[in-house]
Amino acid sequence: MAKEGYKQQANAFKNSCRVYLKEKEQIRKLEEKYPALAETEVSEDTFRIDLTEENGRGNLELCQFLKDDCRFVEETFQKISERCGNNAKVLIWALFVENRIQTDVAEEFGLTRRQLQYSVDKWMKEVFADGG
Repeated sequence: MAKEGYKQQANAFKNSCRVYLKEKEQIRKLEEKYPALAETEVSEDTFRIDLTEENGRGNLELCQFLKDDCRFVEETFQKISERCGNNAKVLIWALFVENRIQTDVAEEFGLTRRQLQYSVDKWMKEVFADGG
């Protein structure tokens, strides 16, 4: 059961990383177009948030979803840095956010592809094995 939970969390993190930069850009564009969204804190209950009609509930929910997903990625990278070190953070960022090829990243850091895979798997387990 714990192994399945780890896999789900790790896959969710990898998927969120793939779109992280695009989501950050989309948040920036939404907040630029609708400045009130930048000032609005994320809330579990979006019905309680008072926005003008021009901002629209759909834009608010989209912005909240994007911010939540980006926060998940950022908090996970903070955990990686704290538990595994800055090198782990840099390698995982290159692989999952920048979507770089394993062989290129491994070569850049003086590792074999297999060493890189082993290290990333070890670090991901370190971060997600206990439930996040």
